[in-house]
Amino acid sequence: MSPKPALLAIALLAGACLRAESSDYPLAINLPTGERMQFWDIGAVFTHRFVTPVQGHSKDLYGLDGYAYPAFGFAFGIKPVKGLNALVYRSADNKTLVFALQERVYNGDRVRLTLRGERFDETVQKTVSALGTVGISGGVVQVPAEWFVTDDIIVTLVPTWISRTTTQDKAVFNVGAGLHLPLTGKMSFVGEYYPRPGKVDKSFSSGFAAGLAYQTLKHRFTLVGTNVVGTTANQVLSGDYGGGPRSSGKWSLGFNLVRVF
Repeated sequence: MSPKPALLAIALLAGACLRAESSDYPLAINLPTGERMQFWDIGAVFTHRFVTPVQGHSKDLYGLDGYAYPAFGFAFGIKPVKGLNALVYRSADNKTLVFALQERVYNGDRVRLTLRGERFDETVQKTVSALGTVGISGGVVQVPAEWFVTDDIIVTLVPTWISRTTTQDKAVFNVGAGLHLPLTGKMSFVGEYYPRPGKVDKSFSSGFAAGLAYQTLKHRFTLVGTNVVGTTANQVLSGDYGGGPRSSGKWSLGFNLVRVF
């Protein structure tokens, strides 16, 4: 091999290795991903969910004039334990505070598995309302499983155990699903589906979120439409949070903003 092709091959290999080791906040829309913060890197996320539905509300700027639930969180790389991240997240809805640990346990050519455990606390005063009990605490265990159809088309399943929900003083199990589909070099379609858990009353609906993600160096902005206003695991996968997901026609807007340091 001549020197120039050899140098090119080395450069491409080095670039691939650098991409493989890059940090990214482990979040799609509401579901966790197998991404991670490397070394001592720090990632920050700001999420915003508008409450007023888009449908029939042009006078309210399609929901943007209404109430909204903002939240922010951080993910920290733990360098001594490869793949381990610590996360903290705080959402305005019921002042929910989440602490989590996440570890990538398998990284194959086409399959990636991650183990995540978290505790959530709704720090508002415990109250029984028409929509259920607020002011609850509990634990969540998730196993995000990702299949790489191609290097960029990703299908995700997230088996999830939640120790209790708004209406259920017992554990429920659910499996969220996600899709990442590239459209251009920087823009992708992202979608998620949240079935109703079997133990939750059949009067509740299933949830969904879908939108566009735009990624640049160290930043990712995602604009979504969704029929759930929550963002944490117990809010979107419990099936009954805040009265449960709305009907499919009453979806509202939201966005995520991620920054990697």
